[in-house]
Amino acid sequence: MTDNDKGVDAILANIRAKREEIDAYLKKAEPRHLRLVNGAIVCGALAAALTAGPGIGGAGFIEFAKSVATFGVPVWQALCLAATALSVFGVIANGKLKAHNLTSKIAAARGCKSKLEGLQLMLETGQMDVERGTSLYAQYLTEVSHI
Repeated sequence: MTDNDKGVDAILANIRAKREEIDAYLKKAEPRHLRLVNGAIVCGALAAALTAGPGIGGAGFIEFAKSVATFGVPVWQALCLAATALSVFGVIANGKLKAHNLTSKIAAARGCKSKLEGLQLMLETGQMDVERGTSLYAQYLTEVSHI
């Protein structure tokens, strides 16, 4: 085995390991991202719906709501409290998305994974030399420094 073959094997092992790391990250981050996005959407929509009833229906809506359910507190108060809680949960979900920058981190991980797959294929088929492959590998790693 030549030094070049050893170099290709070494860089390929690193690429495979990094792709596995990225896969593990995506398996954890993507569902979390989806939960936060969906939670923010659902909470916001429900909060709006809860406040729209009394706002549009007025006293008629309040009387109807009283006949359907009793909450131990005035209906308008229960609706406002529920809408407030849902709004808070929606704001928290949005805040977590922005604070952790999940959307762009996931996009970067997906992009890097694709680049590494192409790099691996080119090295395995001999279409790229080790020096160029190593340089590109190092460049791609900077895209996913959060992993």
